[in-house]
Formats: sequence, C-alpha cells, structure tokens
Amino acid sequence: MNPFQILLVEDDTDLREAISVTLRLGGVDHVAFECAEDALPAIDPEVEQMLVTDFRLPGMNGLQLLAQAREKHPQLPVVVMTAYADTQLAVQALKGGARDFLIKPFMPQQLLEVIARHHPSPPPAKTGADGEIIASDPAILAVKNRCERVAGTGATVLLTGESGVGKDVFAKQIHQLSGRNSKPYVAINCAAIPDNLLESTLFGYEKGAFTGATKAQPGKFEQANGGTLFLDEIGEMPLELQAKLLRVLQDQVVERLGSMRSVNCDVRIVAATNQDLQQRVKDGKFREDLYFRLAVFPIRIPPLRERQQDILPLAEHFLVRYGRTMGRQGLKLSPQSNHALQSYPWPGNVRELENAMQRALLLSDGDLIEPNDIELHGSEPSMASSAPMANLSAGGTPLAYSSDTESTTLGAQDMDSIEREHILKVLKQVDGNRKEAVNILGLSERALRYKLKAYKEAGFLFD
Repeated sequence: MNPFQILLVEDDTDLREAISVTLRLGGVDHVAFECAEDALPAIDPEVEQMLVTDFRLPGMNGLQLLAQAREKHPQLPVVVMTAYADTQLAVQALKGGARDFLIKPFMPQQLLEVIARHHPSPPPAKTGADGEIIASDPAILAVKNRCERVAGTGATVLLTGESGVGKDVFAKQIHQLSGRNSKPYVAINCAAIPDNLLESTLFGYEKGAFTGATKAQPGKFEQANGGTLFLDEIGEMPLELQAKLLRVLQDQVVERLGSMRSVNCDVRIVAATNQDLQQRVKDGKFREDLYFRLAVFPIRIPPLRERQQDILPLAEHFLVRYGRTMGRQGLKLSPQSNHALQSYPWPGNVRELENAMQRALLLSDGDLIEPNDIELHGSEPSMASSAPMANLSAGGTPLAYSSDTESTTLGAQDMDSIEREHILKVLKQVDGNRKEAVNILGLSERALRYKLKAYKEAGFLFD
C-alpha cells in the first residue's frame, strides 16, 4: 500500500519551507513544488495523495491547477491557499472541486486539521497518536467514562469546551468505540466554510443547481451514511440553515440542492462548540429546538488548567512523538520546566501545549529542556485571561493591584510571586486546611502539595 502524500505548491520560498516544516513535524510525507507545471506530473491516481496549492502562482494559477489535477485524478482532494480573503475566490475554488481552502496567514495547526478532515486516515492533530487520549486527571477520566457510556448508543452528543481542548479527538473516540466504527467518520467545521457554501457542503447538490455546478456532488450527510458526522463549531451555523439541519436530524433524509428527491441517511451526529449555546438561544442566535435536539447527551471537556495531572504526561507524550519525527529522541524536561508547565494557565489548552513542546525540541541544545526553551512567556497573555486563579481573592473577587504592578504583560517571576502570595494568603485564611484551600483556589490537591513543597524549598514557607 502506498503511503499518504501531500503535494505542496507554493512559489514563496520562505513560506514553502515553513509549511514543509509543519508537515514534517506532523509526520506527513510530502513533496514541495515552486510552480503548478512541476507539480502536475507528480499527480498519480494510483497513490493516495492530497494537493495543497497556493492560488497566485507564476504561470498556471491555483484554480487552473485544480481543474487539470481533477481531470487527471477526479478523486484527488485539493486544498487551495490564498492571501486574499475573498469569499468569491473561495466559492470559485470549492465549486471547481476543491475540498477546502486556507486564508493566509494561517496557523500550522489549521493546516494539519484541514488535512485530517479530508484524509480517511489522517495524521494526529491535537492529542495522542491514532486518536489516543492521554488522561490521568480525574476530570478527564470522567469525560472518557461518559464517552464510553454513550458510544454504543445512537444518542446525539454535544461536546462543549474551550478552543484547543481536543473536542475532535473525543468525537473520533466516540465513533471508534461505537458499532459504526467500520463506516465513515466525516468531520466538518461549520465556521470554516462561508455561509453561502455551507448548505451545499452539508447536503450536496445536483448538476446545474448553481453556476459552476458541472456535476452532482454528495454532501457530508451522504458521505457519512451509516457512520458518524462530526459538526464542529455548530454554534457558528447561520440561523436559516439551522432550520434545515433540524429537519434532516428529525427525518433522517436529505435533499440535494437542485433536487426534489429525498435521500435516506442513517447518520449519528456528534456536535461541538466552544460557545455557550444556551446563551446564544437567549440572544436569538441559535434555535432552541435544535439545541435540545443536539444536547441529548452533553459532555463538557475541561480546559487544561483544570487537568493538572495531565499536563506533564501530555508534555512527555508530545516530546516522544515529535522527537521521533524531528530526530531529537530522548530529550527530557528539567525539574524547573516541569514546574513552569504546571504553573502556566494554558489559555490555548492542549493545542498550545503541543505547540510549546514542538518549539522546545527545536530550541533546546542539550539533553534537558529548560524553561527558556519552552518560551511560555514570550507573548504573555493579559492577567485577566491567563491567570484567573492569581487574580482572585479567597472570596472569588478580583484582587486590587497598584499601577506599579499592573501590566498587560507579566514576566514568569511576577506571575509566580503573585500566585504564591495568593496561595499562602488563602491557606492562612482557612487555618492551613488544605481541602478548603483547594476548593477556593481551584487546584487539585496534588498541585497544591507540589507548590507548597517548592515554596518550602525556596524558603517562603516554614513548618
């Protein structure tokens, strides 16, 4: 069996190399080309490939390449990149047969996620390899248990949680544990597709349904028939489309655009959002009946800051995984790095941790990864978003800071000192009762023990 391969076409040398690095780090085999004319001969219908091409190229442009590539290999997935946030261009590309598009500049993770959406055996994107869920903390073990309980049923699942917590990984896990695991798993990001294309992407279209529809195309529902359809960022779906989605979920039939014929679809729905859908219902931005239809079995995935026991196992997992692809096996975290990782609030969650470990492998010169290699505070978030625990008093109200100490960026030492003072203050208020303290602080008992031990060793705490 031939391996999966990306054909990358980008004329900008620096950008081409940067994308190549991203693909290497993601464990994705690829060949890079400067122009479309060089890439065309490499397209082979006998090889499992995906074409990722820029739009503006010397000579043949990306849309012309798309057309010729599809003639040569009709089933070839094509992703078009462009620096011009032009909806019409996106429409043109998707109508021409492109599977997806990326607006430059994009984050490396976005590219890997796009590849994962359109490759039946995608490279891992956010958590463990092959969909592995790294879980040690009771908070995430409880989530795994709920996923296992619901997987064998046909119940619709709504995954909620902040961006980067790995909702897509849990969705795939539910599919793999279900009786549908031999059937397709199809994912779609409702926020990544323009509103005027989302309907045709979901439900498909017939030849002649609109300008550019040169042949019939099944939608995601038909593609997922018998299996699972993952609707990511469901909260971004426009209201007018929500009504049609509700009808499809109730009746289990779809009608392609331009068709009067109904197609039966046996699809299990897993939806996900990082928004408060109940609030969006109150605001008139999300249908209440659709919300209740989706939230049959809700599962909240906690942010990484609530999963203290998972931080180091995840970090070590990413070091092993990316160390292998980068030829940097055997690197370990220093004790100081362990402390830094556990003290950091991780506003970007598991995705941010994954990126931090990749960066550390590139920057480290020795066998031990030190805090400077991780660069957690290179672009420090504001206090309000990055250190909520440090900003709260024992009663849950914001602490007051003078203009001398208040800043939009704080160094690691400042953050640590504020956190330390707050923890010790809370302990004093509860007369040293650690169970009361962890409830107020929002820490696990393990994390509190670790911090108190460090304070004692540093001379800030005495028996």
